Amino acid sequence: MNSSSFITQIAPPAIQACQGTNLFPSLMIAQACLESNYGKSKLSALHHNYFGIKASTGWKGKTVAYQTQEFVNNKPVTVKQSFRSYPSLIAGFADRVRFLQVNKRYTLHGVFNSTSPEEQARCFLKAGYATDPSYPQKLISIITKYNLKQYDPPCKMPSNISTTISTTNPM
Repeated sequence: MNSSSFITQIAPPAIQACQGTNLFPSLMIAQACLESNYGKSKLSALHHNYFGIKASTGWKGKTVAYQTQEFVNNKPVTVKQSFRSYPSLIAGFADRVRFLQVNKRYTLHGVFNSTSPEEQARCFLKAGYATDPSYPQKLISIITKYNLKQYDPPCKMPSNISTTISTTNPM
């Protein structure tokens, strides 16, 4: 599957998973592309874990162990980690949203208050989502390259701002 086909496949569940959360589908799609190598990693292809979510001791679902690269003191190191395994694409995306919502560090570092996918990408790094210091720029590059903002909901005018123009008082 090529990159564009992968994006077309995951866009609907990403949009669905982000509804009502203040998460940007464009960023979720970019993260899935980067973390899973566009769906080619074993973790994503066999276990529907497109975000590299590790299985902590509190995780009650299925797990799988893989070698992964982490950055320690800004240097890449390879370690074996236990990851969450999901029965479907939708289950993986939905759990990723739950994972973010229950971990207070994402709220504390502004992930859910971001006004753009670019800002949200930087907040993910501040919150410790990734150890790669260039993680936000990699996501922003994917968003730009594939025009992923097309999947974000349109901006809505705040309800307290009037959009009517007075014709009785010309400027």
